[in-house]
Amino acid sequence: MELLITLAYYFLVRLIFVDYKLIRFTTLWKFIVVGLWCAAALTEILSLGQYTPYTKSLFVTSYVVQMAPEYGGLVKEVFIKANEPLKKGDPLFQMDPEPWQYRVDELKAKLTAASTNVAELNQSVEKERAQVSRAKSELEITQIELKQVKAAVEQNAASKIRLEQLEKQVSNLEGALEEAEASLRIAELSLQSEIGDQHTEVAIVYAELERAKYNLKQTTIRAPSDGYVVNLALHPGGFVRLKTPVMTFVSTDEYWLVGKLIQRGTQHIKAGDEAEVAFEMYPGHVFKAEVVSLVEGIGNAQLVPSGRIPDAQQFNPAEVFAVKLVLKEENPEMPLVFGAAGLAAIYSKDAAGFLVLLRQLEIRSESYLNYLYNPF
Repeated sequence: MELLITLAYYFLVRLIFVDYKLIRFTTLWKFIVVGLWCAAALTEILSLGQYTPYTKSLFVTSYVVQMAPEYGGLVKEVFIKANEPLKKGDPLFQMDPEPWQYRVDELKAKLTAASTNVAELNQSVEKERAQVSRAKSELEITQIELKQVKAAVEQNAASKIRLEQLEKQVSNLEGALEEAEASLRIAELSLQSEIGDQHTEVAIVYAELERAKYNLKQTTIRAPSDGYVVNLALHPGGFVRLKTPVMTFVSTDEYWLVGKLIQRGTQHIKAGDEAEVAFEMYPGHVFKAEVVSLVEGIGNAQLVPSGRIPDAQQFNPAEVFAVKLVLKEENPEMPLVFGAAGLAAIYSKDAAGFLVLLRQLEIRSESYLNYLYNPF
């Protein structure tokens, strides 16, 4: 644009002073002509570039998600085509679900078996309780009989042999009672082993079943947001590895604009500053925008930790910073396209009105030049 203005100024001077000789080209006029050009150049360098920075390196970007399956295997079906609009949750492709379906069916059977085992444990506890009750009853009856025999022996009404037999029988029944009570405690512990309100055996199988159901559900990979897929090369029957990206999903939930600015033109930029944007694909149209942030950092300044002292080649200071913009209003008839290029003018709050006007004229002129091939 600066070159075009310089050429137009040159031909205007030529027409006035040389071709048509409307004014005599005296030394004074020469100083005026050169002075005007120098003043315009200084205005561009010292004022416009500082208070209304301008960039021709602007592009549209958005979130890009690398879509990958949860696990490897065969691709059963691909539901989409490249660049077609998608809604959040729409299916993209499906892995072979049969292995996980078999696993789900197997665990359902195991869950039924575990529930049966718990019912059997209940019956076992009841059986052991009955055994303890029976052992107690037998012990009590034998102890009563032993007491009676002891009294009879003291009166020489019963033999000592019978007394010894009963004492031995009581001892055996006490041991049997202790064994039955121990069996009951083991059965009760097995039954009372719970996580939450579920028996541990059932809970373990249930957790495995839920995981298998989750993996079965993940065989169908779905759109994470509204958007579209580019670079689609996936085909049914293909084999993909575990968590290997197989397609690129571009989200349309949020777009923003990123431009490059020379560092000298960033000192007055603040979040919320007004801006205007023009895209090459929409010639003659200028969009209102706003500064979101100035990225106050550049990768060239980052040093990688190592055991070596950085050499001179690693010091490569950058001359530009990135600025993030967002459109104030989007035109449905002129949608933002991921990767679209354009230019932007930023109007800092410290900019004088005439500087803003000059920059507005410049960006509109550049926008109309996009109707033609613009080498400038």
